[in-house]
Amino acid sequence: MTAKSVVFGRKAVILAVVVSVAAMFVTSFMYRMDNPNLFVKGQQPSSMSGEGATPPPGMGQGGGMARVKEFMARVEENPNDVEALVNLGNSFLMMRAWDRALEPLEKANELKPGNTDVLKAIGIAYFNKEEFVKASAYYEQILEIDPADTLAMFNLGVIYKHYFKKPVEARKYFEKVLKLEKNDAEMRKLAAQEIEK
Repeated sequence: MTAKSVVFGRKAVILAVVVSVAAMFVTSFMYRMDNPNLFVKGQQPSSMSGEGATPPPGMGQGGGMARVKEFMARVEENPNDVEALVNLGNSFLMMRAWDRALEPLEKANELKPGNTDVLKAIGIAYFNKEEFVKASAYYEQILEIDPADTLAMFNLGVIYKHYFKKPVEARKYFEKVLKLEKNDAEMRKLAAQEIEK
């Protein structure tokens, strides 16, 4: 496998992850519209792509850390506050602090198992830590809950092809993505490209 295909595989999973994180923030935003005292502005992580990168507005030293402190205070006050745990974990994901994201996300998953958005976030953290066996286990849990989750299928395909070196199994996941995904043209395109290679 060439370094170029490894980089592409990582970018493909990260793209899928960005879609997942964006969905979590949209859900959070809708909740906050109903509860204006808890309003938070969701940000895309695309400008956080490297060391020394300028964080998006609201995620800099003031905004992002203020939100993290707020969620940490809520968790300290009530360690079983699933919403605060998820938001804290997602905040750390946006900061690319994979280890710090895992603790609150895994606790949220223990308290309220079966939330596929939380499972995806945990999978993202493990993937970025290059713990591909653990990442794949979380994506497989998602498929047990929702066998038609094309994002989990795509991510498993990337992991199986580029990291487990099992192209036959990977191809099955990519083919399922093409069969089931009707709305996300970019995911379909990436799945087709993975099959062609």
